[in-house]
Amino acid sequence: MKNKMLLMMMLMVVAFSFVNAQDKPAQQREMPPKHRGMHPRLQADGTVVGDDGKTLGSIKNGKVCDQSGKVIGIISGHGDVTTSSGKMIGKIQKDGSYKSMKGHVVTTDPDGVVKVAGKEVAKVEAGYKDKSHGCALHCFFSSDNKDKKEIDEDVKNQ
Repeated sequence: MKNKMLLMMMLMVVAFSFVNAQDKPAQQREMPPKHRGMHPRLQADGTVVGDDGKTLGSIKNGKVCDQSGKVIGIISGHGDVTTSSGKMIGKIQKDGSYKSMKGHVVTTDPDGVVKVAGKEVAKVEAGYKDKSHGCALHCFFSSDNKDKKEIDEDVKNQ
């Protein structure tokens, strides 16, 4: 009887460790783009600045521009976020959050903190009129966005 009980316990431990080991890669695949430390800030006047205070671009009247003033993205009145070439990269939801075409969700707290998977990735200052535009900080100005390479390529090809 002792041997059967010991065998059952060993099988349960092996089974639980096998299930747990298989679950981790699935969780990693579901993770949103990893942030690498750049926290752009959208100022009240629409200027986007980096951690070092350097101007990265601007967001004004739904147009996302780089530091030279070239339009690199558009936020439409109905919430579509596209590159300047018209490639859809996501949509601002009715609740003000943003959902990328790959399913990643970017939220902006009432205090202006832009988060992806609970991690702060950017900030929208209190005086900026549309907090939902904070998603564009992550899409177009954050160094960690996996889609950034594709977005930059689209901008170059125009």
